[in-house]
Amino acid sequence: MGELKALSEESKGLVDRVKDLGRQVYLANVGLLALVEEESRKQYEKALEAGKQSHGEGTEWMLAARGLVDQLVSEASQLKVETLRVQAQQAREKLLASDLVEQAQKVFQDLVQAGEKRKAA
Repeated sequence: MGELKALSEESKGLVDRVKDLGRQVYLANVGLLALVEEESRKQYEKALEAGKQSHGEGTEWMLAARGLVDQLVSEASQLKVETLRVQAQQAREKLLASDLVEQAQKVFQDLVQAGEKRKAA
């Protein structure tokens, strides 16, 4: 009888742990939803404010949509500028590398000529 009681208590403990884990997963999902809603609200307000600044008056959803478009255009422009900056840096590095190779070749030729002169003397 003692073994059956121990097994029953062990099962009850396992069930309680599973219930607690399920409750924690549920609460984590609720917390995630709260974070997503908060971030959505912030982004909406940011887009709305941008729309009000650039377009003045209109319905709230229209201003938010216009603000979002303005933000996307701005970010695309910044991305394009950053891409151009990276491309310019890469071109500069290629030119420097090319110049370095030319300089190394010139130094090498100068050393060969100096060696030829010394050998001839």
